[in-house]
Amino acid sequence: MLFYDWKKMFKVSEGNPLVLYTLFKMITNKEIPRNKYDDIYKFAGKQFNGESYIIHPDVLLHNSYKHSYREIAQYLALASMRPYADYIVTGEPTLDLQQCEVDQEFFENNSLLHIENDKIHFLYEEVKQENIH
Repeated sequence: MLFYDWKKMFKVSEGNPLVLYTLFKMITNKEIPRNKYDDIYKFAGKQFNGESYIIHPDVLLHNSYKHSYREIAQYLALASMRPYADYIVTGEPTLDLQQCEVDQEFFENNSLLHIENDKIHFLYEEVKQENIH
């Protein structure tokens, strides 16, 4: 499980999906820059820990080649809207549509998300243990 600060990531990346993916990869893999020319060098001294969570960041990262940077950024943005307390109590990694702060039309065609029973389901959050890698 990974806890991250979506608002800080969004601000630092200026909303660029490629930079958001780079940040996500950096904090998931705990990467450090190889030299000052590395893409992550400017982010190395910053902390991106926060209250947003993703249960299987490694699975999303492993399968990231199947999805666009925009879809991954939307996935992380919507995942950040889920209250962690709800997940602890119910064990459900979904987001209720009533809690979603974004119009549904912005993420309807995202291959990482689907809507069922007024809840947004995250493709790699509901992965069974035997299906991980």
